[in-house]
Amino acid sequence: MLPGGKQEVDETPQQAAIREYFEETGIKVVNPKLKIVATHNHYYKNRVYIVYIFVAQEFSGELKESDEGKPMWMKLEALLKDEKLYPDLRRHIRLAMEDTGNEVIFTYHKFNKDLEIIEES
Repeated sequence: MLPGGKQEVDETPQQAAIREYFEETGIKVVNPKLKIVATHNHYYKNRVYIVYIFVAQEFSGELKESDEGKPMWMKLEALLKDEKLYPDLRRHIRLAMEDTGNEVIFTYHKFNKDLEIIEES
């Protein structure tokens, strides 16, 4: 749904965000700002992932299709109503759009097999 991926050994989380966004969309983001560090608990993989969420105001390039799919721009309201959006991402997007200055928000979510949040902080 949203661009993302794994951090390579030799890159920072910010560099990974810039690379993944470009690879999956064709858009080059400039100076993305870290807004949220979160845990994502995959019940079906029995793993916990650390997720870094960045927001960028500057970008260049044109959307291009990739192996990940066909990217498209969406209005924020439509994205937040999309049934395919994970519940934690819905919360994270709302939080990321708030002006928190230089604060970084830390969150924790645990899901059941139906992808319903059963624990959060």
